[in-house]
Amino acid sequence: MLTAFQNTVNGVQTAPRATLQSHDPFTGQPWATIPADGADEVNAAVGAARAAFKSKAWAGLTATARGKLLLRLADLIAENAERLAVIETRDNGKLLSEMTTQCRYLPEWYRYFGGLADKIEGAVLPIDKANMFAFTRAEPLGVIAAIVPWNSPLLLLTWKLAPLLAAGNTVVIKPSEHAAASTLEFVKLFEAAGFPAGVVNTVTGMPLEVGVPLVSHPDVAKIAFTGGEPGGIAVYKAAAENLKTVTLELGGKSANIIFDDADVENAVKGAISGIFAASGQTCIAGSRLLVHHSVHDRVVDGLVALAKTARIGDPSDMATQVGPITTQGQREKVLSYLGVARGEGAEAVLLPACTTRCGSRARRCSARCCR
Repeated sequence: MLTAFQNTVNGVQTAPRATLQSHDPFTGQPWATIPADGADEVNAAVGAARAAFKSKAWAGLTATARGKLLLRLADLIAENAERLAVIETRDNGKLLSEMTTQCRYLPEWYRYFGGLADKIEGAVLPIDKANMFAFTRAEPLGVIAAIVPWNSPLLLLTWKLAPLLAAGNTVVIKPSEHAAASTLEFVKLFEAAGFPAGVVNTVTGMPLEVGVPLVSHPDVAKIAFTGGEPGGIAVYKAAAENLKTVTLELGGKSANIIFDDADVENAVKGAISGIFAASGQTCIAGSRLLVHHSVHDRVVDGLVALAKTARIGDPSDMATQVGPITTQGQREKVLSYLGVARGEGAEAVLLPACTTRCGSRARRCSARCCR
């Protein structure tokens, strides 16, 4: 039986009108469902966030009181860190060892910004008028749309959520349709921490059905987006149409550069860690390697030797070093680069066994590039 996750809007778990299946990246089998929302659900979530922003229950809180709520939330996250990590691994296939470390550290961000909440200050400015004074005051923007990707949902959400709540904003969160389960479970903690209903809301679904109406909604004051460049461009254009404030954290092609005077052994270890960690599914993965020709062979030999020792397998096994790719589409894209490399004249020095787990069976990969 599939685990059913629901969105939270105005403090209530909402029954979905339709659902999407989430597949376990390791087994390839569906394990959960998430709501397949649309414009109506987006309107409801933004409306709840807007009403909460104007309410005495939230707007009437002092900065100190907001900070205390964040501190209580941090304690609840610490109590639930291992459980949230298991959900995240099941949903996106990243190593449980990595997800556990991330989830255990999340409370520190909420504690930091909880302590910062009552230290957001303005200034009194000297002016040339004896009977007047001028001052500045920092005020919250309003409803924030927080859009997060699938590779580290709770960590990347926290970087948005902790500061925006400390400043007194409300939020509508849109997690990736590929890995929404941990976010939907995490948001339940806000009620237990004492946050007023409507301060934190979620919507889930496909980009066109949910993302577009969210980023173009007139009551959204700011968009905080983490994801790929095409999505970032679309968000930027939508924000410009409505003169919204926007922050974009986009993917990249990070390079490791190894010069001829480098400590080659350590450089190789760093290069392997950079690209094998999270199966390369992170914006800081060292997905390019620029090597001085004089140390080329030593670097390649070192990479091959370390790659052969990597433990590939079940991400829930704490001994596993490399887990699965999150979606089948992404896996096929990765494999397609082998064909691209061959077409550009590259020579393979080490290829994977190229098996994929399908339930309890292992089968040879039939991808064209591996035949």
